[in-house]
Amino acid sequence: MNNANKLSGLIALVAAAAMPLAFAQTAPTTDDGAMQSTSPQSTSPTTTAPTAEPKQVTWADLDTDKDGSLSKAEVATVPALTQVFGAADADADGKLTADEYKAHAAADNAGDATGDTTDDGGE
Repeated sequence: MNNANKLSGLIALVAAAAMPLAFAQTAPTTDDGAMQSTSPQSTSPTTTAPTAEPKQVTWADLDTDKDGSLSKAEVATVPALTQVFGAADADADGKLTADEYKAHAAADNAGDATGDTTDDGGE
């Protein structure tokens, strides 16, 4: 009888150790093979995911080679900056400095204040 108690204890121990593994299974599927969701958020049709605001990108984020100026390749991910790059690059050296960009932005803002609504990139 002593061996039977040891065997019962061993079976109970193995079952207790295996229980978390049984609960870690994938979500049950429906008859058509689609996964059923068990999360409470997905059961509410009115719940929507929050929309992410566009990430603010700084000059330092864009200046990947850390030379203080931006090349056309570095601004390629910012369409608005790509559009005005040629006009803002005052010395046409292919690199846009912070001072060149500030001067372009100031001139563009001055044009907007005088009623110049054309968006020709300063050309």
